[in-house]
Amino acid sequence: MKVIVLTADANTLVYHRGDLIRDLAAQGCDVVTSAAEDYPHVRKFVEKAGGRHQPIRMVRSRVDPWKDRETLVDMWRLFRREKPDALFAYTIKSVVYGCVVARLAGVPKIYALLPGLGFTFVKPETLKGRIISFISEWLHRFALKRADVIFMQNHDDVKLFTDLRLLPDGVPVHVTAGSGVNLEEYPHAPLGDTVLLPDQPVRFALVSRLLISKGVEIFAEAARMLKKTHPQAEFHLIGPFDPNPNRVTEQQVAGWVGEGLITHHGMVRDVGALLRTMHVFVLPTWYREGVPHATLEALATGRPVITTNSTGARECVRLTAEGESQRDNGCDVMSGENGFLVRPRDAGAVSKAMLHYMNHPDAIRVHGGASRSLAEQVFDVKIVNRIILRAMNLPPSGSPTPSRTSPCPLTAGA
Repeated sequence: MKVIVLTADANTLVYHRGDLIRDLAAQGCDVVTSAAEDYPHVRKFVEKAGGRHQPIRMVRSRVDPWKDRETLVDMWRLFRREKPDALFAYTIKSVVYGCVVARLAGVPKIYALLPGLGFTFVKPETLKGRIISFISEWLHRFALKRADVIFMQNHDDVKLFTDLRLLPDGVPVHVTAGSGVNLEEYPHAPLGDTVLLPDQPVRFALVSRLLISKGVEIFAEAARMLKKTHPQAEFHLIGPFDPNPNRVTEQQVAGWVGEGLITHHGMVRDVGALLRTMHVFVLPTWYREGVPHATLEALATGRPVITTNSTGARECVRLTAEGESQRDNGCDVMSGENGFLVRPRDAGAVSKAMLHYMNHPDAIRVHGGASRSLAEQVFDVKIVNRIILRAMNLPPSGSPTPSRTSPCPLTAGA
């Protein structure tokens, strides 16, 4: 069986789907990966995993009619040349274009995964936004009719697509817990009783592309608030600048660094090693996430999580009974077994959750242990890949049975 794994961002083949590529190859599949870039480290990784990499022309961050024409031509040539038995496409442009072109090219089986809906399905506030949203909905409806199986990463997205009637009747829809996390590559690094002595700072970390909607500005403002009363607290920003129009600028980050608010690490290859030096993970996103992969890495490492009560992000904090009551009553901070959910776009709420760990450093160890348990029970990449490979009639041997708390398959139109 030959499978083409198609995405817009080549780096995700390594960091989000590397285990799936290895599992497909282990099942005897001929795996061909394709993305917009031909990075040497991606090509080397794919080849070591047992596949081949074939780049195509694709603009990831915007719609460009001329460039997108090149993308469609390259996809057609790829499918006709390779003659795959199946396409596994993920990220929005790869799904929308890939499903249609693959069907026209005669690819027998098409599997579409929507890892996160981003800005497109956030309620538009302008006429331009409403037009873009209408076009995007039409394109998704048209493309997904060509899919044989659809994967989504949280139940909020399934509900939205069901309400918008974007899911074709009779097509199986499987919900995976994000892209999963490799618990061996991100081992538990427990925070012992001696980690936080009275004179040691608590280190808060945000790992993300530097986008406004990922909450980077909120993180900086919360840091400013907390430092007024707790100047010893540290705030670490980990991630690259992004060409997206929603980007945080180099000047903004330089200003925060100059102000003494944050330390900016830029793009880091070994995020796990850096996370092990941190105490609390923070992601104040209101971007429509699938499930943020960086948060899964923090869970696996055993770090408490402060994130928002928003689509995709909320999956990563298991609320206590008190937290559920706080959520139902519209509170700005909701207590969890492994951290806190906060109201989106609320720097004060983020600062309040951070303050809890400053005042109760013993909670860092307790919540961190609960984060690792959540990763093991729900977000283990073996569980996620088992769902995907079973849907492709390729059940991996030796994989764990999904726990009762893991997501379950649905059927569109049921």
